[in-house]
Formats: sequence, C-alpha cells, structure tokens
Amino acid sequence: MINTIVVPLDGSDLSHAALPIANELAAALDSSVLLLASGWGSTVEELQSYLDDQAASLSVPFDTSVVPDTFPATAISAAVKGTEDAIVMATHGRTGFGKALLGSVSEDVLKRSDHPVLLLGPGAETFTTFNDTTMVVTTDGSPISAMILPRAARWAKALSMSIVVLSATAAGGSPLGGAEPDALANAVESAVSFFSREGIEARAESVIGSDAADAVAEWANANNVAMVAMATHGRGGLARTALGSTTMRTVHNCHCPVLVQKPIG
Repeated sequence: MINTIVVPLDGSDLSHAALPIANELAAALDSSVLLLASGWGSTVEELQSYLDDQAASLSVPFDTSVVPDTFPATAISAAVKGTEDAIVMATHGRTGFGKALLGSVSEDVLKRSDHPVLLLGPGAETFTTFNDTTMVVTTDGSPISAMILPRAARWAKALSMSIVVLSATAAGGSPLGGAEPDALANAVESAVSFFSREGIEARAESVIGSDAADAVAEWANANNVAMVAMATHGRGGLARTALGSTTMRTVHNCHCPVLVQKPIG
C-alpha cells in the first residue's frame, strides 16, 4: 500500500509536470501527496511560498516539506525512509532554482532507495490521464525483471489500465537481455497469466531492434502508452541496472512516465 506520493520540485516546468500525474495516482491509490523542495540559493520562506503555490493545483490531501541546504537525492531518500511511499519526479529539469532534478539525482535516488520511482523524462508529453489507457511492463526473461509484476498489477488495477507485456529481441530472434529464447517466452507467458489472474486485461508483444531501451521507447511512443513499468538491477537487457544506460535511456526517450522498481532483498 502506498501512503504518500513524494514529489520533488525544483522550480522548472518539467518538475511541475509531475504534479497532475501524482495527483491522479494519489486519488486512485487513496494516498496523499508530499511536495518537497531542497537545494541552495533560496530561503526557507521562498521555498515554502513556492510549494504552497504549486499545491493549489492538487485535489488530494497534501503536505509540504522544505529541506534547505541539502543535496536533493539526500532529501528525497530521507523523506521516504521507513515508509511505504512512492516517488514521482522529473529527470533532467535543467532550469530550476536549484538545478536539482538532473539525471544524476534520479540515479542517486534509485541507488539510495528501494521505493518505487515514477520518472518523467525530458521527452514526456503533456499528461492527460491514466484511466482506460495502456501500461507496458517489460521483461528480459530474468527472475529479477519479473519483480515489477506485483507493483504493476496494483497500479494498473487502481488506474483501470490494461497491460502489454513487452519483450525485445534482435533481428535473428535472440533475446536482447541474454536469456534463452525459451526462458523469455516462458517469462512473457507467465507475466500475461499473472495479470489475467489479477483481473487485468493483458497481452504480449515483442519488438525487434539492436538496443532494448530504444526498442521499448519507440514501441511505447508509437502506441500511445501511458506508462512503462520495469525492474532494475537485472543482469542484462531491459533491466540491466539502476545506474545503467538501459533504464535511464528508456526514461529519457519515452513520451510517458516510467515506473522503476528496484528489487528488494
């Protein structure tokens, strides 16, 4: 269960784009929103006034937190420590008052926290709604990539989303994640069956390409997908590492938010 959706803001338009996303998530998950500001160069009063102004757009219960003179990733990780909270944040917000939400901060948050993070990249289009849209759940055939399934199911059910289980292969049919073809096929079938048992409309798709991140993003963008969900710290392919190029390039190239979950344990 998610208690609070934490939204770090840095004054940039991109960080503000996370607000309607967090608002709809919080409403669907019966949660509240915590708006967070950190960094240097502004007084506590200025930051608090800024958060109050941004909170006016919310229709769910909310709170605000100002953490001055603190590295953004430190403040974000501390805000969710010991909770069941989730984080919704933009990445590569280069124009904010603290230039806080850079790609390195997003990666640092993923290193520090086991909480689900919904990342909004610089190519994201204007958000409308998740309801009655499609979520893509990626798999590379590894057990770790399957660890996103329970979280994806909970969010998809709450948001009335259908699911496409997406895998990526090279032109010759070899899985890009390094799994054997039979293992990938079994993982895809198991994922679709899991979502179907949860009462979620689900189907499988496969994309062909030379790079998993590019192939996933291109398919998601071409099919008006509203959210991509993927695990991190897999050994290859779509879930290689929280700090590797696959996850972050998927985020940066997608027109929709990307839910990133680091396996716990």
